Amino acid sequence: MMRLQKGFFRGMFAVLALACSASANSQGHGMDESDRQAAKRLATYLCSTCHGPEGRSEYPLYPNLAGQQAAYLEAQLRAFRAKTRGDEEAHDYMWSVASTLNDNIIIALAEFFSTKALSPGKPGDASVIAAGKALFEKGDTSRKIPPCAACHGAKAEGLSIFPRLAGQQGQYLSRQLTMMQLKLRDSPIMHGVIKDLSGEEIFSLATYLQSL
Repeated sequence: MMRLQKGFFRGMFAVLALACSASANSQGHGMDESDRQAAKRLATYLCSTCHGPEGRSEYPLYPNLAGQQAAYLEAQLRAFRAKTRGDEEAHDYMWSVASTLNDNIIIALAEFFSTKALSPGKPGDASVIAAGKALFEKGDTSRKIPPCAACHGAKAEGLSIFPRLAGQQGQYLSRQLTMMQLKLRDSPIMHGVIKDLSGEEIFSLATYLQSL
């Protein structure tokens, strides 16, 4: 389910407006409990449509949000709102959603999802996982490819603006890495790191990370 029915998706914005109404006047006054409650309603009735209950995605091309680094989630929501993240899914869906979010709601949503437990990783082919693990932990010095663990953590748990990759949907990861590689998603640092990876290596990485 890559694309939602447009009528249904538009209808969900009524939920978005209702959820945000309680905190509409709190912008600039610091996040409070009303913002947290508004974010919880958004997560429950809107975000879950694509990202699953509490951010545990049930669709391979929609990312898990549960357990993600709060700083990374904040940064991405701000990028969607500012329309500076221009990949296809951002343009088609998240620009519209994020355009209505104030800073307090963005912070509250990031906090909400970051505290949720992610489902156990998904098993895969052992040899593919082993290849992905080696690339994640050691990189490839012969091609000057650094280990992913240097930024994303030894267990791919993420750190601040560097996202958690452990347990992420493998198909989503493969697509995002490919888009970064082709500069269809603007990420200069990641492009430099992964530009020489083969499709097989990207698949191995994604399979390994999904298994965690």
